[in-house]
Amino acid sequence: MDALARSLPAWPFPADPLLAGAAALIVAVVAGEVAHRLMRLPRITGYVTVGLLLGAAGLGPTDGSALGPWRLVVDLALALLLFECGMRVDFRWFRANPALLATSVLEALLSFGTVFMVMRLFDATAWLAAAVAAITMATSPAVAMRVAAECRASGQVTDRLMVLSALNVFYAIVALELVTGSVHGLQGHGWVAAVLHPVQVIVGPLLVAAVMARAFCWLRRRFDFADEQGTALLFGLLLLGLVVLSAARLPMLLAPLLAGAMVRHADPRPRTWPRHFGTVGGLLVILMFVLTGVALFSVDVVAGALAAAVLILTRGAGKAVGVLLLGRPSGLSWKQSGALALALTPMSGVAVVMALDFRAAFPEQGDELAAVVFGAIALLGLVGPFAVQLALRQVGEAQAGRA
Repeated sequence: MDALARSLPAWPFPADPLLAGAAALIVAVVAGEVAHRLMRLPRITGYVTVGLLLGAAGLGPTDGSALGPWRLVVDLALALLLFECGMRVDFRWFRANPALLATSVLEALLSFGTVFMVMRLFDATAWLAAAVAAITMATSPAVAMRVAAECRASGQVTDRLMVLSALNVFYAIVALELVTGSVHGLQGHGWVAAVLHPVQVIVGPLLVAAVMARAFCWLRRRFDFADEQGTALLFGLLLLGLVVLSAARLPMLLAPLLAGAMVRHADPRPRTWPRHFGTVGGLLVILMFVLTGVALFSVDVVAGALAAAVLILTRGAGKAVGVLLLGRPSGLSWKQSGALALALTPMSGVAVVMALDFRAAFPEQGDELAAVVFGAIALLGLVGPFAVQLALRQVGEAQAGRA
């Protein structure tokens, strides 16, 4: 009888992260199609909704972390998206149109300033307010790129959205590392730690990015990235970069973005994204949106709901003012400027990962930060994709019949 019992499957089935991930993936894809076909919304809305429902039901990781064993999936998906986003940044455009770069700097600074002041009004400490303001500067390249691809959008607003999203991620990471360095100084680690920390976490990813870009250019001359071998090489290169960054305790997000920009600068010719890479990458991206939705409920987001709502409004106002002030000098009409400001709404995976890393470094203060930031991301996770879709439709850059 004992032998028979051992041969029978266990009941109830033991909890398995892979089983939960597989079920979540199936449900997310179905939800995405329902949102797309029946509600004319971006598929991302369905993915994020599933993640939020799973998180609200308490079905996230139970090991004390927000992403658990799935963190590598999120990091790799973001690396893919940021590398592709970086390849859309052409520094020559800034020389031809300096007002575009000025627009990026102004909207980021106004976003930072308005959010900082709001957080101070909610009695947050100066450094906590600065950390929240830094993280919320970032516009989600993942949402912008996926919605634009789904709409098959092209034009001035779409191109500028990609560039501004990439620059916003750069500003946000650098600003957060400066804040982190200041916190180290305030906590008695000394001014040397306060100065060296930002230098280390900026110079380190810059060096890794340079190596990744050189390696990619070398491989692209010798392999066809339209087939499976090229896809495997590109995945391997990005994964190797993430492993090196993790081992050196450096930010995971900056190097892929910089590497993509370096590749574009070295060879400005437009490149078609590998077909197989897009297929496999799309699977990772779906999982990323679901998992980040789950992660948003790793803290009590309801406690920070009011601050999150005010933060969203002030962040949006700061970005809108910056874009509208310099839209005309940069060559956009008022309608295009308004659409671009609306399209800068989303926050998603990048902001989640930044908040999680800050929370891990400073657990006591990190929960307070996460409650506000995650609350804002939860709301924008639902509204942001629709805002991008609406903006691209308003200026006629989304193809007819596409969601």
